[in-house]
Amino acid sequence: MIVASCTQDVARYHTAAVFPERPVALIEGFESACSDQTETFRRPDAETAQCWVYLPPDVTAALILVHDGTHEDLPQLVLQLRVMRQTDQRYRADIENYINIPRPNGPDVQIVYKDEATQRSISRMLDELGGEPIRE
Repeated sequence: MIVASCTQDVARYHTAAVFPERPVALIEGFESACSDQTETFRRPDAETAQCWVYLPPDVTAALILVHDGTHEDLPQLVLQLRVMRQTDQRYRADIENYINIPRPNGPDVQIVYKDEATQRSISRMLDELGGEPIRE
């Protein structure tokens, strides 16, 4: 089912909101939520936090087969939070998700994972934390 809801796009599937102040609760909550044994928290730069999640074996196998992946480095769902200060001194928070599929030759394939229920849940959470939704 997850593989069927994926599209191979360059753009990420994301939700964004603007906050009057740095959304500390969102940032700390994102990091603390990424604590399961199948998850790895990464911070590629000062503005970005990522949670890399291993997928169920059947989904992993299907993604490897469909996208010419490798079994040495397994596909993972990537949840990403990026918080940037804007010129108006407010903070923009973007939450994105995609599936990263390493390949034996060539760059990783990143595919969009579209799940409307998850997007609604994320939008509701950003709103409850005081964010103003950005419609793009």
